[in-house]
Amino acid sequence: MNRITIAITTMLLLQMCISCSKKTGGPSVDPVNNAPEATLIATITSTTPFTLQFNVTASDADNDPLTFKWDFGEGTIKNGAATEIFTYDINKSFTVKVEVTDGKSPAINLATTIHTSLTTVTIETARKFQTMEGFGGFGARDVYWSSGPFTSADFVNSLINDLGITILRDNIPTDFEDVNDDNNASTTDLTKFSLNSLNNRLQYLRDMKAAGLKKLIVSIWSAPPWMKTNNRIDNGTNDNSAPAYNPNPTNVENQLRTDMYQEFAERCVAYIRIIKEQTGLDVYAISLQNEPRFSQFYESTVFNGAALAELIKVTGRRFDKDGLAVKIFMPEDVGWFDGTNEFIQFILKDPEAMRYVGIIATHGYAFDGVTASSTDAKTWKAMYDWGAPSGKPLWMTETSGFENNMKGALDLSKAMYTALTYGNVSAWLFWTLSTSTLDAYSLMSSNGLKAKGTMLQLFIVIYPQGLSGFPHQLLIKAAYMR
Repeated sequence: MNRITIAITTMLLLQMCISCSKKTGGPSVDPVNNAPEATLIATITSTTPFTLQFNVTASDADNDPLTFKWDFGEGTIKNGAATEIFTYDINKSFTVKVEVTDGKSPAINLATTIHTSLTTVTIETARKFQTMEGFGGFGARDVYWSSGPFTSADFVNSLINDLGITILRDNIPTDFEDVNDDNNASTTDLTKFSLNSLNNRLQYLRDMKAAGLKKLIVSIWSAPPWMKTNNRIDNGTNDNSAPAYNPNPTNVENQLRTDMYQEFAERCVAYIRIIKEQTGLDVYAISLQNEPRFSQFYESTVFNGAALAELIKVTGRRFDKDGLAVKIFMPEDVGWFDGTNEFIQFILKDPEAMRYVGIIATHGYAFDGVTASSTDAKTWKAMYDWGAPSGKPLWMTETSGFENNMKGALDLSKAMYTALTYGNVSAWLFWTLSTSTLDAYSLMSSNGLKAKGTMLQLFIVIYPQGLSGFPHQLLIKAAYMR
């Protein structure tokens, strides 16, 4: 335990400027004298003993020499310089004054009041609270299914240095492996995988790497058609649904074929290796299926808890075999709490699957506490408790739907506060970072316009918790909040 004594002082900065005046006498006018301008700043340099440095910043348009007469507030009065250092008794208040004059104009009188009160703060450096791994979102300057643009120096700078994101979420394109690379899941020929499918993101990822991106995570929307029972990337309809998983699927089920689990794992390995080769970025974590309960008219695949647990084990073993230290995050489900819980319980009861899962992840869209706008602290805590006993952190990896106005900004700040405080989430990601037109589902537009909450750069106060290595109360600047 370290005891750090912090001196807290209130310093008043007083600036006084005297306007110039004209002197007249008879028919002639004396030359105009410009009065000097000056400001006074006090800075603590030590608390043992309590010492301050006083600095007068002064200028004179006529270049007249300036003199400084100091009153240090405890009885000492002296003619001095523009910078003075003085030591005080503790637990008292003093008013420090200084007269600045050019010898021609009336003196400028500056003053500041100082308080030498001391407060002792105890920091338990061995005790850690909440650990934050970062904030971020999905996508590039425009969505990948558009014609772009996908990157620019200004856009990347806005993400990294203005919004302050540390985690970027990507996806594996379904056409990354249009056909089986070699019909042998145990060997991987990287030349058979499609670099063309990555052309809309490789330069963007290189730019993000160069700008200092901390973590790249990847979610899979769908395996390629040849790996699925319905031979499609979607459900083949215009509807969205959450059908029951069929352990004996026909050719209409939107499911991953069980005989393709090894090929699926190989595809993940190929993507991870190619991204490293092409961009220099290591994939930090991967989700094997985005929103696994849902069958959508867009890229999607349906799993149940048992099927997803088996896929996690197959993929985890392949990562071990290839020496890849990539975490698996799951289930990335959305909506009904009990549905999400069904996936988690299969993992918790399967020691091998649990070994390969590094992060429990949820999406924030439902009205039961998972939603970003819910204040259901109880549900967030229940989700955190899934992984807490085994040290698995809880992440929120996708949310949106906050209107670009003050209410939307406040709703998101409330959502983040609830999840961070009661769910102990250690990462929060938005969908999506940028689109061609700013709306409730993006934080920026491709022409650089930021959402109102983004510009407000709101603060979340976490209390009584704190982040790893910090005291109990901490302000987190969530600069990208809407």
